[in-house]
Amino acid sequence: MVEKRNYNILIVDDDLEFHKDTRLALRQNYHFDGAVDKGSMMAKLNANQYDLLLLDLVLTEGSNEKEGLDILPEVYAKQAGLPIVIITADANVETVVKAMKSGAADYIHKEDLNYDILDKKFQKIIRSRNLEDENIQLKEEIKRLRSSQSVEYPFIGESKNIKLIKKTLRIVSEEPNLTILITGETGVGKEVAARFLHRHGVRSNKPFQAVNLSAIQKTLLESELFGHVKGAFTGATRSKEGYFRQANGGVLMLDEIGDIDQNIQIKLLRFLETKLIRPVGSDEDFKLDIQIVAATHKDLRSEVSKGNFREDLFQRLKAKIIHVPPLRERKEDIPLIVRHYLESQNLTTDILHEEVMAMLYQYPWKGNVRELRYAIDGMLLEMRILEKNKVDLECLPVDIQNYSPFQEIVPSESQPPESPNGFGSVDSLDAERQKALIDLSNIENALIRRNKVKGDVATDLGYKSSDNLRYRIKTYYDKFPELFDNFPTICNCYRRVVTVIEKEV
Repeated sequence: MVEKRNYNILIVDDDLEFHKDTRLALRQNYHFDGAVDKGSMMAKLNANQYDLLLLDLVLTEGSNEKEGLDILPEVYAKQAGLPIVIITADANVETVVKAMKSGAADYIHKEDLNYDILDKKFQKIIRSRNLEDENIQLKEEIKRLRSSQSVEYPFIGESKNIKLIKKTLRIVSEEPNLTILITGETGVGKEVAARFLHRHGVRSNKPFQAVNLSAIQKTLLESELFGHVKGAFTGATRSKEGYFRQANGGVLMLDEIGDIDQNIQIKLLRFLETKLIRPVGSDEDFKLDIQIVAATHKDLRSEVSKGNFREDLFQRLKAKIIHVPPLRERKEDIPLIVRHYLESQNLTTDILHEEVMAMLYQYPWKGNVRELRYAIDGMLLEMRILEKNKVDLECLPVDIQNYSPFQEIVPSESQPPESPNGFGSVDSLDAERQKALIDLSNIENALIRRNKVKGDVATDLGYKSSDNLRYRIKTYYDKFPELFDNFPTICNCYRRVVTVIEKEV
């Protein structure tokens, strides 16, 4: 039953008896408003919103002019999409055809009027119109959500590696049936990369589902992924679709795929080969159209050799492997990422003291982009607590304040004498090498701070000219070329001096 409070109908007819009879017959289901001519109808349309218009073609008693047909465009100009039901005593087929071509939803002849049939027509037309409105709203909401996801999950970076990854993702996104494996340390942005692929691909108007497999209890994982039927196990009081069916038509990201057990590996392999899934407790298969994007921080080749991961599944997953590098290997992206997170809070990089950005640049970020984001939030909070106008070194997290680049290259007593970064033994780290590290670190940070303007950098660091600065860099490169792996900005700005690094980059 249509609820009276929800649906309003405007009757436009010069026959007052028709108004009265219609209101009386259908008063329990609808709220009616009335008009007897074009002028009063337009006034009503200006003042109120209606769910349906019941319009007589002949609005002037004794006239043969079908005014109703002529004013349909004006009605739609007032309320676009308003369903119109034409009602008249004229049974001419040409009139019916003309009315329907003009956009009328239906046509009723007065001599055949049956209020039960009219009620059913009203309900069908109004519900159909509401479904159309809901579909439009749903599409707009989906568009809004996808737009917000683009803002929420931006793939920030202009470094050489990130540019290549973006290009690769755009290309493979045009292959909707290709299985992708994204690798990289925790926090590098594997889900960001997967969403970038979805956003730029042929499945962009379809669902994107991301599920962290390691976060789901192993006994529930099969049900969460493939669904279950009611009664499949204790506590299954209703059927459940699962992530696979929710992502049908779109992209399903299976994060931390290296953590799943053999049982789930077998079922996933079956899906990749057949595109079929079977919910827990069901004897029916469902065929799905999904692009799988798997992700892991583990070395799956090593997991295969250990017997923890099926080799046949790995062979299916490695059709295209995309490795997202850690943040310490693309430090030139750090200023861009910092700027983005500040702008998301309506702030600019001017709120950071220059030495803060230098510290953020040299820090190794073992937690990658995720750690950097949390650090920015913590710095801004500390700035408020300390009642400062800008973020200075005191606002930095303790780990960053206490960080020194030398702790990355000088092993502790419990470590073997070989440096983890390949700088040789502790004994070889003599005073000259340590001085080189300090000077190069200062030059690197100054280049970032001064937007790579070499003259300004030379002045800041006390060199007589930019030529003296270049000579110092060349001297260090000739003696300690291996140190320059840690200073990408120097390598980029002084390519003629650091020739070998240029070839490697």
